[in-house]
Amino acid sequence: MWAKLENRNPTGSHKDRSMKPWVLHYAKSGVKELAISSSGNSAISAAKYCGGMGIKLNVFMSPHADTQKIELLKSNKDIIFDITKTPNKDAFRFCKKNNIINLRASRDDNALIGYEEIARELKEQLPNIDNIFIPTSSGATLEGIYQGFAKKGVKSPALYAIQTTKVHPIASYFDKNFTKESTSRATAIVDSIARRRDGVIKIIKETRGGGFVISNKELEEARQILKRNNPDLRVKWHSILSFAGFLKWQITCSNKLNDAITACLFTD
Repeated sequence: MWAKLENRNPTGSHKDRSMKPWVLHYAKSGVKELAISSSGNSAISAAKYCGGMGIKLNVFMSPHADTQKIELLKSNKDIIFDITKTPNKDAFRFCKKNNIINLRASRDDNALIGYEEIARELKEQLPNIDNIFIPTSSGATLEGIYQGFAKKGVKSPALYAIQTTKVHPIASYFDKNFTKESTSRATAIVDSIARRRDGVIKIIKETRGGGFVISNKELEEARQILKRNNPDLRVKWHSILSFAGFLKWQITCSNKLNDAITACLFTD
């Protein structure tokens, strides 16, 4: 199993892949103001690229989001920051009222373009790759990776969507072996509506992949294994989520193991 370390991106997450070309697309169109509702990483990335391109950014965020991410965004004087219990609804209303574009990966296909680069890199780094495990919220990352392989004219590896026992509209289509929980340490998995759901499930089926729903207990077990075998590795819960999905796959799909070459997307 190989770890694709997306925490090496400029703001420390895979969101930079998407956000840089996404914001650039609107900058080239003459857009001067954007908005985003986020659990943290997307907003941090958007703030970096909007600031660099002279675009005003409005951020809507839940008070239950990661405290460090909230404080980091609060300290950014170049954005307008709003803590609200209903960030998605408030961002939608704000954008509708003020005719501002809302950066929503679940609806905007421009969000997919940057993720295609992950596919191109993996094809170079692991030419015979068989499986990719992807922490999944809206499904945009998985769909973008699929598009990246398609644009190279090569067959996509099996793609696996990994979600939590709190939020799992995509992975639960494939994995019924879990008990729903009211909280998860992987707090960025938040898209319970998942408007990309049907398309992402179709992609997963086409690639002969699947999905896994991960509990807090399984997350902690995966963290302990990573810590024991890679003591210097510094990753957060969403990266561990991907690895936990791989571990569950090992148990439930042992007949597929053989000499399979697998990559887990360590997103932060």
